[in-house]
Amino acid sequence: MAGLPEPLSVHLGEIERALQAVIGNSPDPVVAASRYVMGWEDAAGQPAAAGGKRVRPALCLYAAGLFGAAEGALPGAVSVELVHNFSLVHDDVQDLDAERHGRPTLWALHGAAQAINAGDFLYARAQHALLDGQGPAERRIAALRILTSATERMIAGQWADVSFETRQDVTVDEYLAMIAGKTGALLGAPLEMGAVLAGAPPSLSHALGRWGEAVGLAFQARDDHLGIWGDPNLTGKSNTNDIARRKKTLPVIHGLAGPSGTSIRAVYSQAELDSTAVTEVVRLLEESGADEFTRTVTERMAGEASAILDGMDLPGTAKAQLRAIGDYLVNRDG
Repeated sequence: MAGLPEPLSVHLGEIERALQAVIGNSPDPVVAASRYVMGWEDAAGQPAAAGGKRVRPALCLYAAGLFGAAEGALPGAVSVELVHNFSLVHDDVQDLDAERHGRPTLWALHGAAQAINAGDFLYARAQHALLDGQGPAERRIAALRILTSATERMIAGQWADVSFETRQDVTVDEYLAMIAGKTGALLGAPLEMGAVLAGAPPSLSHALGRWGEAVGLAFQARDDHLGIWGDPNLTGKSNTNDIARRKKTLPVIHGLAGPSGTSIRAVYSQAELDSTAVTEVVRLLEESGADEFTRTVTERMAGEASAILDGMDLPGTAKAQLRAIGDYLVNRDG
């Protein structure tokens, strides 16, 4: 995933400084583990530069900037990024992913129990970021409500995602409902939060959130494609783990519903899926047209986001920037 487009990158320095201030420099092990998760330290506690793209906090400040108040949305930007990282720590535990972006995941270093504790700590600090931040209290509380609701939806989506692993009859509609929570909620929330923190009209702040959620659906469909056919050197993640875990990603759901479904189920009936089994599932998915189907759904979701954007009462320059941001998020290789 290349660097953020200019409208999102202008505030990255202040975002990073604000995140570091909220986490702090305490030697406490859970704080140190949080600094590792955020990418500021390596496993030995030495300085590192392995932070994520900070897409969500950048979206929050961008949305606020549309209404002339980017700086006032910094508490919201910090809080949503901490919640995002809390979700990644727990997701890695649930998926047994031992590596993320070329580094050991926290549970691989400290065990699942301590990783869960560190994730919970990040969530708690996210609440403090908004409750103790600057700006009108009523706006910060409104933003916290948006974030809390999005977090609940994200957790429900993650529950569904895990439960799908033991089912062979997951439908595309169920999948779309699941990713609306798991991914869409935390891409829509920062946009709505930023607009609320800037004092935007409710109709516009809500529309921005809906646009972000629609982009999130396309983003996740693309991620499912990369999870099988992506280059691990670009994605930073395995392209075999989704299948080995029997995850019901969009390509797999399509494959199971088609003529190749019986053969895929036969492979999935094995106690363990080795590399040969994973390769066979990929072949069967390609035979079923799952590759093209996933691309088509991605394009459809992106089209729905575009339609929402068309209906917003925003200047043409802002709409052009949002389209470019959406294209960046969806049409990526990593």
